[in-house]
Amino acid sequence: MLVDVLVKPVDRLPAKGGLLPVNHIEMAMGGCASNSAIVLKRLGVKTSLWGKLGRDSFGDFAFSQLRKEGIELSGMVRDKKVSTSATVVLVDSKARRSFLHSVAANDHIHRSDLKLSRFSTFDHLHIGGYFLFPKLDGVPMAAILREAQRKGLTTSLDTAWDLKGRWMKVLKPCLPYLDFFMPSEREARMLLGHVQPVRAARTFLSMGARCVVLKLGLKGSYLLNKEGVELKISSYKTRVVDETGAGDSFCAGFIKGLSLGWGLKRCLQLGNAAGACAVGALGATAGISHFQQVLRRVG
Repeated sequence: MLVDVLVKPVDRLPAKGGLLPVNHIEMAMGGCASNSAIVLKRLGVKTSLWGKLGRDSFGDFAFSQLRKEGIELSGMVRDKKVSTSATVVLVDSKARRSFLHSVAANDHIHRSDLKLSRFSTFDHLHIGGYFLFPKLDGVPMAAILREAQRKGLTTSLDTAWDLKGRWMKVLKPCLPYLDFFMPSEREARMLLGHVQPVRAARTFLSMGARCVVLKLGLKGSYLLNKEGVELKISSYKTRVVDETGAGDSFCAGFIKGLSLGWGLKRCLQLGNAAGACAVGALGATAGISHFQQVLRRVG
């Protein structure tokens, strides 16, 4: 979890020592886990968010924003020895994003920070932004997911961009303990060297994942599971203002569907609808306000 500083539009950078005007600069919550948690809560799912923030102004902002959303924060660690993770998000006039990221507090999340004894009070564990908290890479995260499944939770994991280039090396141990693996098209390409959906999904299934959900952006989403269920759902047409958080909102919509006991097709549609709502406003979660809004997209 982190704080985003959103800047729009940025179609080029100023020369060294120069200055360029922009229309909008805004501070907002960011990070895959934070974004998914906020959207889940707005969709009516009781949500607890675990992670680490610094005891600094960004950390105060993040904690305040998350508390306003009604997210349960007893699993949040505030650490005065680290700074809160942050990203400068540069959004161009075509809504494409570039990022400047400080890993900071997320680089210091240890297993000892996580209250795994509380797993039995939950139904589902979602890992948001895997690759961005390296102390839990590989075997440690696999053990956390295994413990969650042992306690009866379903599990899902959404990757982020791997700043250290480890990709499959640290993902592979986790796949046997994932009920739903939910990478983006771009991340799947980095993991496997290609992004042909059927081939990619079959590869992840062969490594142990029970269900693979590929986020394909404007092309929608694709699902394949161990039982042979295969689905491809088109995206919903919408005006794109900012793509930030679209994938995180998709995950939240899909998990909301699971919480209602919906079938996989309906869950996929709800994920697409949440992603479509998210891109309609500047910021990762500003485009989503409540469940009925997203549900209207599905019909």
